Amino acid sequence: MKNLFVSLNIFILSIALYACANQNGFISIEKQGSFFAGGVVQKDAKGHTNHADHAYVFWQIPLKAYKYPLIFAHGIEQSAKTWQSTPDGREGFDTLFLKEGFGVYLVDQPRHGKAGKSSEEVLLKPSFSDEMWFNHFRLGIYPRFFEDVSFPKDAESLEQFLRQSTPTIAKTQDLEVYARAYVALLERLDNGGILITHSQGGAVGWKVALQSDKVKGIVTYEPGGDLPFPKGEMPELGRTLTRAGTSEGIEISKEEFLQFTKNRL
Repeated sequence: MKNLFVSLNIFILSIALYACANQNGFISIEKQGSFFAGGVVQKDAKGHTNHADHAYVFWQIPLKAYKYPLIFAHGIEQSAKTWQSTPDGREGFDTLFLKEGFGVYLVDQPRHGKAGKSSEEVLLKPSFSDEMWFNHFRLGIYPRFFEDVSFPKDAESLEQFLRQSTPTIAKTQDLEVYARAYVALLERLDNGGILITHSQGGAVGWKVALQSDKVKGIVTYEPGGDLPFPKGEMPELGRTLTRAGTSEGIEISKEEFLQFTKNRL
């Protein structure tokens, strides 16, 4: 009887601590891990092999998680860091959504970050692109910040921001290579998941949705390029979507386009 009483007290205490943790914004993780998804295996004339063009995935599942986890797709020359803590140290999307009960899958897409092993031979040179990224993300006109910009103007935050980019270890940006890795990731998930995409990741997300029925929804921020339109129905405005004229809509068959209507976008 005494043992039963002690066990009951421990059980009640555990429930109280769990409720308190959630109320105070603590994160309760049920399981987590990492793996590589997709990729190719090359072989040279001597039979030596090279495993390359995979994605690196770090995942966490909170207690009492929702059915569909969130899969985060970063933009050009970025990595999973996009979705982690901000340059000024605030919480990122990863922990914010964990607290709300969503499983999260943070991806370094092929040829980026921790998935830098490429199938292409490429010579990496210093990019000297800090000023371009400052302007591109609309912080201001380098080195001056816009007066009403939300980004913090202290030196340390800017330092962290400029160190966030990562080179693409390839000759070109190959969206098909990136998309195949996300499809391979989704195949590992019993229930599929929801894509959260940013910038170039938006273009990748559209391709993934056409290749996998495990995409249960797409939330996209500033999607860059390859916005799909049914063949023959792309408006003139859709042909060039940026002032630089570099992001264009693409035409796909009506059958393919209708696949998007099956998901929440």
